[in-house]
Amino acid sequence: MRIRSRVAALAVTTVVLGSGIGLTTTASAAVTPTAALSCYGSAKSYTSDEFGFWPVGPAYTYTTSNCGDINVKPSTSRRVRVCFKKTSTCNGYRSAPAGQWTVAASDVLDGTAYYLDFEGLGVNRGQVAA
Repeated sequence: MRIRSRVAALAVTTVVLGSGIGLTTTASAAVTPTAALSCYGSAKSYTSDEFGFWPVGPAYTYTTSNCGDINVKPSTSRRVRVCFKKTSTCNGYRSAPAGQWTVAASDVLDGTAYYLDFEGLGVNRGQVAA
């Protein structure tokens, strides 16, 4: 009886592994932490101008394939919005607590031109991942 149950278990394991079902489930579960690490791992430092704009001057920065969102991590708590070149529009201001990653804009396409607008006057520093 035990031999049959072991053989049956071995047969099921072979079918599952051979079909890739077990491997697919494991790979899917690992996507989220890896994607987050890749996104935040590619973050760059920013320093806004005294009016709260980054990049400074009449310039835009571009999203990458590393992140699906535009994320900010300011050194001081600020409200931030994202303004897009293509549409000449900005989303609403979002609160971004100091030292915490905040999604400033979600589901943004790769290669999208944008700039950050921090509410109020004063230089702001931190990190951005997009």
